[in-house]
Order: sequence, then structure tokens, then C-alpha cells
Amino acid sequence: MSTPSRVCARCSRIKQRCDGKFPCERCKRLGHVCKPASSGRDTTTRRPRASRSRGGCLSCKARKKKCDECRPTCSDCRRLNIRCQWRESTPNVELNSPAIVTSCSPTSDATEPADTDPTNDPDDGPSMLSPISPCEAEEFIATLFPHPFPRQNSVALPLDLSPVSVNPHLRTEEDRSLFNHYIRVVSRALCRSHDSDRNPFLVTLLPLAAVSDTVTSVILSLSGCHWKRVHPAIWGSALNRQGKALTQVNQLLGCSDRQSIFEACATVLLLCLTELIDGTSRVWKWHLKAASVILKSHPFQSLVSSDEWAFCVSLFRYLDSMSTISRCKAPLLQNSDSMTELTSSFRRSSLPELDNSKSTDAIYGISPALFDLLGMVNLLANHRSRRVDELSEIGFRAAAAHIENRINEWRADYDSGISFVDPASDTDRATTAFEWAIRLRLHQIVEGYDLIHELVERSVVTILDSVQQIPYASRVEGCLLFPLVIAGSSSISVERRMIVKERLMVMENTLGFTHIHHARQLLETVWKGGDNAPNANWASVRYSRFPGVVFV
Repeated sequence: MSTPSRVCARCSRIKQRCDGKFPCERCKRLGHVCKPASSGRDTTTRRPRASRSRGGCLSCKARKKKCDECRPTCSDCRRLNIRCQWRESTPNVELNSPAIVTSCSPTSDATEPADTDPTNDPDDGPSMLSPISPCEAEEFIATLFPHPFPRQNSVALPLDLSPVSVNPHLRTEEDRSLFNHYIRVVSRALCRSHDSDRNPFLVTLLPLAAVSDTVTSVILSLSGCHWKRVHPAIWGSALNRQGKALTQVNQLLGCSDRQSIFEACATVLLLCLTELIDGTSRVWKWHLKAASVILKSHPFQSLVSSDEWAFCVSLFRYLDSMSTISRCKAPLLQNSDSMTELTSSFRRSSLPELDNSKSTDAIYGISPALFDLLGMVNLLANHRSRRVDELSEIGFRAAAAHIENRINEWRADYDSGISFVDPASDTDRATTAFEWAIRLRLHQIVEGYDLIHELVERSVVTILDSVQQIPYASRVEGCLLFPLVIAGSSSISVERRMIVKERLMVMENTLGFTHIHHARQLLETVWKGGDNAPNANWASVRYSRFPGVVFV
């Protein structure tokens, strides 16, 4: 019987044949230290055990995620809005620590058994949502608004409850979760102002929601529509609230007092906004038309010059101007859609003019005059099919030239310092991108969809350069959807298309609205069809496959 040859420790560890010499040929060739293999277990080759955090919350441990151990709610649980639970006996924690203080809600986390923890679900979404407790709501809103709410020239609402108190119309845990999501996420995504005190979606709507079940219902519906991409199960509760708001608004329209008419107008506008950000519905048209009737009604005129009036009119004009892209109709507050309106002052004479109010600044984000100009361009688009002879063609081009002169005049006033905007600010860059998107759309309406035209090239370059200088999650990022779609539909090169697509994908996460996803799908459809037809009419693709997309 032959004796087994000796094997060095390295050849034994890598399971390779060894010649039995010391040093062996492999170790000599590779320059390793050759040692004989020990007869027992080689403890030197054991991999070091990874150290794990032992102070993380139970939620992160159940999902096998790293916890930052921020108490009482870690950042991961706060981001997912799930219940953050901790071990009852944690070493080196004082008795007065917030981690072991009983929650302000009736059901404390410490009293729940461990086997009912809803955070055992995977990362794709929790099965149950945690509500916002009264003390958490007061603490959050108090940090958001360090001083009292500005209520100059506003309707005297009989508020027995302040906005930092618990809303009495939140009846279930899902209601509280939706309301919490609206305060923390949705209202900030809708606001274009960096100053939280100028956010009308909080300053104006939260006090009204405290005394109005209708406004509370439509707020929860708006929050659920924004949240359903991440938590699809929550949409059922939000949809029930939306139906309730529709029923209640009919009752409010039968009243003529100031508070009821304001509640009705705000509810209809928020219903319209909910349908618009959903991106798959056409019902928003009926809500917008209903809001226009309310704004022109006699009871609503009693709100003129109040903060509530400014909020409703600003939001309506913003939605009305942007929706003209889909309808190619005159704005609803316009007297008519005749060609003479294009050469007039284009002012909505049925309502007093808006000043530079807080609602205007927070809703538009950029100069409101640009939205008037966009309405003029889209009104011109409605007359394209009416060019039946040489005379109508001359009139059409004369109206287009007048609109172009109006844009040039606005730019001259803007550059002269009337707007008082820092030239290097995000607002100025978003303004430039929006202006050139209007110029490009006007060119497309008059001259057609020639992608190699000199003005098209200049417009696309200006828009993309301005957009790329605006950081992600900027407050004015919501103003970039219309310029990005206009520039993307006119881009030929793959590099420019990728710039547009990448920014839209970022906006889907930073803003979270579903209609941004549908706008990106629209562009990808246009690009796919444009490879075979370079001069393809992107508008025809848009109206046939994505009729409900509005670039709000």
C-alpha cells in the first residue's frame, strides 16, 4: 500500500494537487509561504463573521434591511410609512427616552403582540399602514409653520380646531395615513414655492379641511391617487372618499353662503387635479367646466380679493391653460374662441386680475403671463383646420405673428428686471425652458413638424440646457414636464432622447405623479414611430393613444 503524499496547507485550501515537497512547486512559483497542512480543522481560513447592528428596529430586522436606529421612527420606516417597533428592553436607554414613552394614539406599539407586526411583508409594500398620531401631527406641522397662519383678507371661517389639531373627519387608520401622506409629500410636490408659508395647499386647505368633511374627503382622494403606485391597496379607501366628495359637493352648490361656495369650488378643483395627475381619465374636463361656472357665479364674487379667491382662481387658470394643450380650445374663462381674441389683450375680463399673491407664486412657479401666452398658442392651434383658402391662411399667419410679438415683448419686459428674478436661479432657468417650449409649439402649429428646422434645433438645445442646470427635486421641477415633452418629441439624436427620458424617470420618483409616467410613454411611442417616419406628427399619436395626458 502506497503512503499518501503530503499536501501543503495552501494546496489543501484551494483543493489543488500538491507535489508533496516543501516548498511545493506552486507555492514556489507564486511566491507563497508553503506550510504543511494541519491534521485538525484549519481555523485560519475561516471567513470573518460580519458584524450586525443589534440595536435596529424590529421592522428593519424583519425585512433584513440596515437600520439607522433613529428613534422613535427610523428613516426607512418613515419613508415607507410603516409602524416602527423596538425591543421593549433596550440597554443604555433612560426611562424618559422617547423610544419607550407610550404613544399618543389609543393603541400603543408596545401593547401589540409581536406576531401581529405588519412589517413582516416584503419590500413591495406593507399590508397595513400606520396612522399619524395627534402629537406627531402637531409636532410636524409646528415645525413646518413656526408662526401663525397668515389670514389677511380671508374668509372668516369658524375654526374651532387649529390645523395642528387632529382632523375630526379622519375616522380610520387609512384616513390618517392618507392625510399624513398629503401633508408630508403631496402638498410639497404640488407647491412651486420654496417658502412653506406660501404653500396654499397647506395654508389654505388644512384649516378648511378641519371644518369640512367634503374637503377632507377630496384631500384623501388626491393623496390616494398619488400613493397608489406604491401602495395599490390604499386606492380603494381613497376612491370611496372621492365618491363621497362628489355626493357632498352637490349639496354645497345648493347653498349661497361664502364658506359653502368656497368649499364647493375648492373641492371641484381638487377633483379635477386628482383626475389630471392620474393621467388615465377624461373626467377632469367636466370638473374644470364645473369650476368655471362656479367662478363666474354671483355667490363666488363675494370672495373677490380674499386669499381663498386667489387660491381658486390661480389653480383654475393654471389647470385651464395647461389643459388647452389637450383640448386645443380657448381657455374656459375666455369669452370666445374667435381669431379676434388672438389679436386682443387676451385678458379674462369676467374676473378681476390676479396680483402677485402667494397662491399665484406657489401654484405657477414661473411667470403667469407665460400661461396666458400658452393659451393663445393653443387657441391658434384650434384654427389650423379652418385654413381653407388664401385669405384664411393670411389671417392665420397674421395671428401667429402677433403672438410671437407678444412673446418677444414679454421677454423684453422680463429681461428689464420687472420680474425681479435672479438670472442664475432655478426659477429663471425653468422660465427660459417654458418660454422656448411655447416658441417651439407655435412654430409646429404654423410651419409643421419638421425636426431639422433651424428654430427647432435652437429651441431643443435651449430647453435641454436650461433643464440640465436645474437640480433634481427642485421646487420648480414640476414646471419642466411641458418643456421636456415638447423638446423630447422634437429630438432626433439618441443622446437628447436619453436626457429627456432620464429626467422624466427622476421626476416620476421625486414628484410621484402618474401622469408623468404616461407622458414618458407618450414620448417613447413618438420615438418608436419617428424612426420610420422622421416627420411624423407626434400630436396625432398623442390624441389617438394618450387622449387624457395633460402636462400639469
